[in-house]
Amino acid sequence: MLAARLKPSNRQTPDVEHVSRSDPDAPVEPRDGEVNCPTCGNKRFILDAAGGLKPCPDCNVAQRWKVQALAAFASRSKLTQQQTFLNFRTTFNGQENPVLVQCLRAAERFAAQPEGRWLVIWGERGSGKSHLCAAVDNHLTQAGIPSLFITVPDLLAALRQAIDLQSNTEQESFTGRMNIFKTATVLILDDLGAEQSSPWSESVLFEILDYRYRNRLATMIATNVHPDEFDPRIASRMQDTALCTVIENAAPDYRRRPLSEKR
Repeated sequence: MLAARLKPSNRQTPDVEHVSRSDPDAPVEPRDGEVNCPTCGNKRFILDAAGGLKPCPDCNVAQRWKVQALAAFASRSKLTQQQTFLNFRTTFNGQENPVLVQCLRAAERFAAQPEGRWLVIWGERGSGKSHLCAAVDNHLTQAGIPSLFITVPDLLAALRQAIDLQSNTEQESFTGRMNIFKTATVLILDDLGAEQSSPWSESVLFEILDYRYRNRLATMIATNVHPDEFDPRIASRMQDTALCTVIENAAPDYRRRPLSEKR
């Protein structure tokens, strides 16, 4: 009875050998509202020499996406957005401070070519370390290079928030945020050592810094703590002379200078 009710189909089964397949190299329509790019075919990524994906250097769309994604976590403020290399003071009362000049030149070199390099500046509070971190971030952002400037207390707070979100919504928020900090094209960590130390915070910071160290990802660190005083595993990575430039900023606290010297 069942066989009697079945009617033959008029459709013909296509020959597998003659099925047209989409060309992975064919361009697509620019549906993201961005420019038409013949280099990447509007896919916003191209293959590098090793066969991996990298942002298309011609349309630069994917690079801008990265910059926008990092902005949500940045410790940027009205003050930091105004801090540049040009307004970093190295001269007071007509005398140039050689320590500040050295720090400025090191930050400028890092900003000009951050790939595969670490820069560590340590010294007392108010010596201009945060200004240089912001100046590097502003320089890279204007150049379209994805840069994340964040204080360590803000970073840890973002991860604690992710744990709360994950427990409430069952989302993988913590892992996602950790990957953002671990893989950012350039990570600028301000106030390392100012966080409330705990086994959890030490573990998180080591995981981030170890990943970036092993993968030679551009990293700038500003701290009030002598590098030798950190967890030996972190201290060793921060002072690897093959990768890192370490500079002591022994300048006096700018905030405590007389108002006449700040004009």
